Amino acid sequence: MIKQLPSYETTIKAIRGGKDPMAFLHLGILYAQGIGTEQNDVLADYFLKKSLDMGCKEAEEYLVVEYESGKKDFAAEFKSYIGEDGSASRETIAKLRARVEVERKAKNYGNLSRIRNHLTIIYPEYNREKAIKDILHSRDSIDADILYTLSTADNRSEVFLKSQDRLLQQLYAPITTDSWLYDTITKLDDIDLLGKDESELAQCIVNLTSSYKTICKKNAIEPKEIYSLDSLRLYPYIRISDLVLLRWQGLKGLLSIKDVEPAIHDKFLNCLDSDEKLLNVCEEVKDQDLQLFLISFVELNIDIESLEIDSLALLKAYRNKDLEPLAKHINAFLDRLNKVGIKHYLSHYTVGRLPPIDLSKEYADSSVQQNSINN
Repeated sequence: MIKQLPSYETTIKAIRGGKDPMAFLHLGILYAQGIGTEQNDVLADYFLKKSLDMGCKEAEEYLVVEYESGKKDFAAEFKSYIGEDGSASRETIAKLRARVEVERKAKNYGNLSRIRNHLTIIYPEYNREKAIKDILHSRDSIDADILYTLSTADNRSEVFLKSQDRLLQQLYAPITTDSWLYDTITKLDDIDLLGKDESELAQCIVNLTSSYKTICKKNAIEPKEIYSLDSLRLYPYIRISDLVLLRWQGLKGLLSIKDVEPAIHDKFLNCLDSDEKLLNVCEEVKDQDLQLFLISFVELNIDIESLEIDSLALLKAYRNKDLEPLAKHINAFLDRLNKVGIKHYLSHYTVGRLPPIDLSKEYADSSVQQNSINN
C-alpha cells in the first residue's frame, strides 16, 4: 500500500500529462482522505477507477480495502450500472462481467449473492443441471459457483475470506502459539468453550450428518463427505474458510439425495432464495430423516452466516481502526477459558493492548485480476 503521498498541488501537476496511473491513484486517495483538499467521494472514486483502467495494481488493492472497511459497497456500485430490469448495453454487461469475475475468482460469494437477481444476466449461459453435476463430481466451474451462491438466502457475509482468516489467526495467536494451552483446549473439547453461535452450529452438524447417513444407508446412496465435529476445528476459533467448505459439503450432500423424493427436492431447490419458503417445503416431507436433513440444511446456512457476520464485523472494525470489538471478542473467549477452569497467563485485552495484527502483506502477493467497472 501507499506509504507516503505527495502533496495535493504536486499531484494535480502530475496528472496533467494524463499518462501516469500512479498520479491518478494518489489524487484519488487524497480526495478519499481529504488530505490537502476537501474530502470528496465522487472525485476519489473517479480518479481511483481512472488509475485502475490504466493498469495500476495498487488502485485495485486500495479499492479492496475500501470494500472491506464498508466504505464502498460492491452491490451498490454494480447496480448503479444496471437497472433492476437488467437494462444495460452489451459493452456494459461485458465490463460488469469482468468485475464480477474478479469477485468470483476471489471467492467473494457474498458479493455475488447480493447481486443474485442479476447473475443470469451476467452469465446467460448458466445451466443448473450442469451445476449439479459439477458439484457432485467436485469440478470447478462458473455454473457450480452460481448454484452455490444461490444455495442459500444468507451468505452475504462470505467475502474477503483470506482477510477474515488472517485476522482471526493473528488475534488468537497468544493462544494458538502457546503449545501447552492450545493442546489443553483441544483435548478438553468442552462445549462451554464455544460461543452461542458456535454451539448452535455444532448441534446442527450432529443433526445434519446423522440424518444424512441414515438417508444414504436406507437408499443405497454413496455418502458425500460432510464435516463432522471430529474433523471441524472448533477451538479456539472456527476458520472462515472451513465454514465455506462446510457449506459446500452441505450442498453436495443435498444434491446427492436428489432422487430420494425428486418432486420435493426440485421444489426445495426452487426456493433457495428464502429460508421461510424452504421451511415450508420441509413441512410437506413425510420421511422424518429427510425432513430433519432439510431443516438442518437451512439451519446450517443460518448458523454459518451468523459466524461470518461476526468475523466480517471484526475485519471492518480493524480496517476502520476501531479496535474495541476485537478486544471484546478475544476477551469473551478468555472468559470462557476461566469458566471451565483452564489456567493461563493471559489477562484481558484493551484497545491499547491487543495481539499485533497486520494484514498489509496480503496485497503484496495478490494475483487479483486488474479488471473493473469503467465509467
